[in-house]
Amino acid sequence: MKPYHPLECNNLSDIQSQVMNWITTNHPSILESDSLWNKVNTVDLVRNTPSLIEFLRSHDLKLRETALTIQRTRLGTDLHIDELPVTAKVNIPIHNTRHSLNRWYNVPEDILSKTEPSVSEFGKKFYWFEDVDYSKLEMIGELELLEPVVFNSHMAHNIIIGDQCVLPRVVLTCMFFNEPLHYLRS
Repeated sequence: MKPYHPLECNNLSDIQSQVMNWITTNHPSILESDSLWNKVNTVDLVRNTPSLIEFLRSHDLKLRETALTIQRTRLGTDLHIDELPVTAKVNIPIHNTRHSLNRWYNVPEDILSKTEPSVSEFGKKFYWFEDVDYSKLEMIGELELLEPVVFNSHMAHNIIIGDQCVLPRVVLTCMFFNEPLHYLRS
């Protein structure tokens, strides 16, 4: 499977402005969150972002859940594999994603087998690879998120924040009833 696949989007600026307006009007404290992963009220978000629904319908995607990834520090995010069961998410750049990178890596079996899964606040297992020696890993993808993509969250990935990246970095993650795995098939 591929690490990501770009999606055509003719209304990205509308999505970005509607989502940021929803955040600043209804949930401004989320921009101060110390948590990277912030689940949000999907129904409320949908009611306030018609351009998002228009985009998802154009790709025949049936939205199940949304979250905001908020990066407030230059430390980036360690290598990790997201919680099951979702593999194919759609990540949409909302605010300040320029000069930051998502990278995907192959993690050798010997490192994977030594890593105990963590349990999220939602009771789901996921993997953090702290203190990993990146020179021992093969990078299999790199992306500056400037357009919506189908994002493979079951490949080990991290976030690199460049010196010129303005913070906070905000990404909308969408999960679906009809997971778009077909976009990730090689």
